[in-house]
Amino acid sequence: MKRQRAGDLRRAFDARGVFVFVMTPFRMTKDRRGQYEVDLEGVERNIRHFSRVEGEKVMVVCGGSGEFHSLSPSEVIAVAQAAVAGAGGRCKVVCGIGGPTKNAVQMAVGAQEAGCDAVLVMPHDPVVGRGEKAIWAHHLSISKAVGIGLMPFRAPKQLLSIDLVRRLSGVQNVVAIKEESGAVDWVRTGVRVTCGGVPFITGGSENMIPYYYLAGAVGFTTGMANLTLPQSAQLHGAAIRKDWDRAMAWRDYFEPLTEMRRELGTPMLKGGLEMMGLAGGPVRATGAVLDAAGRRRVGKMMKEKGLL
Repeated sequence: MKRQRAGDLRRAFDARGVFVFVMTPFRMTKDRRGQYEVDLEGVERNIRHFSRVEGEKVMVVCGGSGEFHSLSPSEVIAVAQAAVAGAGGRCKVVCGIGGPTKNAVQMAVGAQEAGCDAVLVMPHDPVVGRGEKAIWAHHLSISKAVGIGLMPFRAPKQLLSIDLVRRLSGVQNVVAIKEESGAVDWVRTGVRVTCGGVPFITGGSENMIPYYYLAGAVGFTTGMANLTLPQSAQLHGAAIRKDWDRAMAWRDYFEPLTEMRRELGTPMLKGGLEMMGLAGGPVRATGAVLDAAGRRRVGKMMKEKGLL
């Protein structure tokens, strides 16, 4: 396998933009295990739609919003294949992977074979519980198995220390660090300690983006962009240009949408996708769908925001 230096692969990946945490659509029919079936045609169709939106963007499948923990390893790879087909080379595709190290490595290899540009390493509780030495070994094993990008994930359950981030920044295929613990100042420290050598992308909703970008982030992850990708791309563009007045105006645009998502959860986004003519379906683990009253509320909000 041909390996690249960290700087080379990072420049090629260019971790700027809106990282859309794509919903995994499911059908209302169930498989032989009694689980809602993955709608692979819907995955491809949704990604095709997103990939044609203007602006800097990356599609992330099988992440938290993509219900990673309800998918089998083979389903993760099937979703990755469908996503790559839908993207058609118009944007990068990242696939969430995780579980025990052996499983994570197998999924990473499968994602690479599917044509993904990088993998996002979802925290795995037993690894996290053994401390940072185990987290380092886990990521290093995945890194050595593939030649595509790797994105470590700093989350409330996996608070990567600055020392560990400094070590990870030296791994040749770590193309970005994802921060989703809500620690804005930590991002600034990370940028400073790594001398800007590794990009930071952040979560926490569009409401927080101006603050994170001021601290040095260059991209952000978002489930809301399943409904608002053109507007999310405008927010990113303003923030990356340091046009703070415009960025804050977009932040204010998103505030009521963010509040509604906090109340209604994933069914809001899946129901919204369906109103846009895209694939949504139930939440696999619970069967939850947006009820009639919720659809009226979400539809009204989307019309007010120019999304329908």
